[in-house]
Amino acid sequence: MEEIHLTKKDFKIEWFSGTGAGGQYRNKHQNCCRITHLKTGIQAISTDRERIQNQRKAFQELADRLIKHYKSKELKTIKINKEVIRNYNESRNEVHDKLSGLKKPYVEIVTNNNIEPMINARYNVKIIEEKISE
Repeated sequence: MEEIHLTKKDFKIEWFSGTGAGGQYRNKHQNCCRITHLKTGIQAISTDRERIQNQRKAFQELADRLIKHYKSKELKTIKINKEVIRNYNESRNEVHDKLSGLKKPYVEIVTNNNIEPMINARYNVKIIEEKISE
């Protein structure tokens, strides 16, 4: 996982007055905090009574959301890069090549150590694709 370095310039901090229960103190003072990560647009808001506590809570929540965001981004790239070539299913006695669509008996391919039909089927599909794109 790559390291991510963040500075104050990466965030926008906004202070605003709270609404709802809490009386004059909550409604007149700008204690509520909204922090936005500028690059991703991810936001975190805290609306407690104390200003410092709100800033800490919002930063902690934002950090958790950014970690989840970057982890999910990393997982997506891993999923994209992986390609299933063939499924080997012994219980159904089947080997299925995903690109060519060829299905052969498991015993014929694996037990007899004869993968050549699968390779030839894939090679034929690539040749057809090249001719179509030309």
